[in-house]
Amino acid sequence: MYLSLTDFKKRVEFSLCQQYATEDDVRTFCEQAVSVGVGVACVNPVNIPLTVKLLEGRDIEISVNVGFPFGSHLPAVKILEARHGVESGATQIDMVINVGALKSKNDLLVLEDIQGVVEAAQGRTVKTIIETWVLTDEEKERACRIAEKAGATMVKTTTGVLTQYIRAINSNPIGTTVADIQLMRQALSPAVKIKASGGIYTLDFALDVIRTGADQLGMSRGEQIIREFEETYGDGVEIPS
Repeated sequence: MYLSLTDFKKRVEFSLCQQYATEDDVRTFCEQAVSVGVGVACVNPVNIPLTVKLLEGRDIEISVNVGFPFGSHLPAVKILEARHGVESGATQIDMVINVGALKSKNDLLVLEDIQGVVEAAQGRTVKTIIETWVLTDEEKERACRIAEKAGATMVKTTTGVLTQYIRAINSNPIGTTVADIQLMRQALSPAVKIKASGGIYTLDFALDVIRTGADQLGMSRGEQIIREFEETYGDGVEIPS
């Protein structure tokens, strides 16, 4: 497949999810998103109105976090967050599934939790975060099947929230892996997309997960990786399948 620089940028999601993010941080974040030309900007619910105002007229999707970062919120709370995000101008939703319910094999609760957010999204893109790093392969496959049945647009590997801390004590950071992308792609129908997030720190790895089947990338180092892509490959590169 041929991956153009423009396509690569549009696959990248910038995120500002820290609980201590200030209004000035949001302004700087939006300026960077516009400057780089990424496809999506993701923020916490409280920062959606300002982000929408700052990115008005820009070709950048705005995603709101729901049930973030642990997914253990009550379904009604996730629905409320999703509705608030939609009413405030969000065009996408990143929701964390009820991971504990999944591991307890309470698939009905996981399904209804996702369905509630999908309904509240009113046709907007809903990305379900399944936290692959705490799941067995069987649980990952089951999470994908449930998300698709619930009407999710995309399944996302991890929140990436804990990756930076785990890296401090583990030379092999926990986050997205090529094996997980392969497993998810096999478990999902072609209609459901995949978002890779957490631990994507190099251009080579970013291209690897795209080659394997990831449609969107959440990267804390997105700006420098995009810059490296342009310096290395110019307008685009052929990625062998």
